[in-house]
Amino acid sequence: MLTAGQRCVHLDRHSLLLWGGVGGVMCGFTDQVLTPERFPDLTQRAVALLIWLGFWFGLMAWVDHRLTRHVRSAREETLPFAQQQITRAWWMLMVLGILCSFAMFFHGGGAMIYALWAVLLGLGMLLFGLFSRPLIEWIGLATILIGVGGLAAGLPMTTAQWLTASCFAVGLPLAGWLVHHVDDHSRLKRLLALGVWLVAVVGAGLGVARVSPGMALPDADTPLVTLDPGSTIPLRVEMGGPLVSISPDITLPVVVSRKVQVALKDGQPDGRYRIDEQPWSRVRDGALYLRIDRIAPQMGRGGAEIVVHGNFTFAGDKQ
Repeated sequence: MLTAGQRCVHLDRHSLLLWGGVGGVMCGFTDQVLTPERFPDLTQRAVALLIWLGFWFGLMAWVDHRLTRHVRSAREETLPFAQQQITRAWWMLMVLGILCSFAMFFHGGGAMIYALWAVLLGLGMLLFGLFSRPLIEWIGLATILIGVGGLAAGLPMTTAQWLTASCFAVGLPLAGWLVHHVDDHSRLKRLLALGVWLVAVVGAGLGVARVSPGMALPDADTPLVTLDPGSTIPLRVEMGGPLVSISPDITLPVVVSRKVQVALKDGQPDGRYRIDEQPWSRVRDGALYLRIDRIAPQMGRGGAEIVVHGNFTFAGDKQ
């Protein structure tokens, strides 16, 4: 009785279905709706994302709130104070995810955005689990580990995207089903249920990522530009601001270290490329990483100068 009083929060199935369905659709298909072709300006695309996510998650929060009160009223139950506060914390986590998604348009992040959403989802589940069922608590921790582990493993953006979508679309409804069908007072049963949840979520995410339509591979008629190792190409940096600026006419020689092939369309790169004999990739896949980790002013022979240090890597290559 004491445990039941302390774990007084109850997650209704409709809540898990609503948030799981909408979250999965947002993770899986938002980038197909808000494309660079529809919103070529970066700021416009960021604002469109803010409105898009805010509308759908806000609508789901309102629908979930109304349905929960209706269901509890029909059962002649009141909503516990702890659940009201945790629900507000859940809303704040979703708002944080929306704002971070908006900010990453300007500060970068790549596949990190999907890891962030998985961690925020896991935190929300963990909060509910602390006052609900221990199995929900464990599932929340597992969701956090999926997000952090995928980021640490350097998973391709498409794989990270569908893993996070699976955490929402498969993980939340399945968690609700397991809670109602598994007696999680036994640690062994709880561990087995968690294993089933992990297999279903990870398997579904990896499976969809594997069979999802990829880009069209260059055919025999596609013009290609091949950059051999040791070749030099000019690097033009466009930078302006109130402090310093770089003339667009100035170029820096960049030495290519690995064989690179770039597909062309109408005489310009179309975003498809291949490094060595690896599979073709797209720039939008997020496999290219540019990290500037140090900007240091110093005095050189010709006077003051600025030294910029960075790394430009491909996927999981070692720096």
